[in-house]
Amino acid sequence: MEGYSHFCKDEWVLKALLDNIGDSVYIKDRECRLWRISKKMAGYFAENGITDIYGKTDMELFGETFGRKTMVDDKQVMETGQPKLSLIENHVDSSRSEKNWTSTTKLPIYNDNGEVVGLLGITREINELKNSEIGFQWLATHDSLTSLANRFMLSDRVEQAIFHAKRNKSLFALLFIDLNGFKNINDKAGHAMGDLYLKKVAQALTKNVRSSDTVARIGGDEFVVLLDGIANVDEPLRVAAKLSEIIRKWVDEEDHSVTAAIGISTYPADGEEAELLLKVADHAMYLAKNK
Repeated sequence: MEGYSHFCKDEWVLKALLDNIGDSVYIKDRECRLWRISKKMAGYFAENGITDIYGKTDMELFGETFGRKTMVDDKQVMETGQPKLSLIENHVDSSRSEKNWTSTTKLPIYNDNGEVVGLLGITREINELKNSEIGFQWLATHDSLTSLANRFMLSDRVEQAIFHAKRNKSLFALLFIDLNGFKNINDKAGHAMGDLYLKKVAQALTKNVRSSDTVARIGGDEFVVLLDGIANVDEPLRVAAKLSEIIRKWVDEEDHSVTAAIGISTYPADGEEAELLLKVADHAMYLAKNK
């Protein structure tokens, strides 16, 4: 199909992902037509007697009511370039007498020119969690491995911190933490050990900041700490030094050669918008990592 080259530069990696991931994963083009789906999603279609899939929209596959709702979300992601988390009550599966609830994350796909050419969708059934609204809110706002805040919750907390800092003329800081050498743990000891290590780092970070602060895991081995209501610009430097030393000492005890590179941004000196403050802290971390 025309435009398919946008999505297949690393075809073998994509195929391995789609064949083995436990969630329903799909890729759509700018017209909201399906290009690729995961093995899990293909099995769902087969169970429901849907065989002609590729190049079709959700309206063509599932009907107008369901399709229009998903198309609105798809267009929003591709027009704004911003990810979106959606909760869907899905009645497509006629074999089920109860409601089928899914949580879907949609992410924009860019080409080499920085243009949005489609989206990646990841859908997970959350029927058990939906029995409790608290359960769903937790899933939407927390990292499933470490139970820390995720990127969505962090963004919300930073926006709240900006609001209160403006009103009270106060300060806050972001610490962007990246673990140097973490890949070696996965390579030498396996991913299970890597996951255990990330959990222990999460516990160490949480234990050594205030309960009013926010600790988030925003990806692989990247963490962000929001230090709210700091007394002065020297305070985040002291906290960063303490956290770095704690991680180093724990690592030494576990016989792993891992250190923490930490970048800092402060409000309002480094910016008055959440995205900018995170970008400044990220860049400072990069400089620290490559010293």
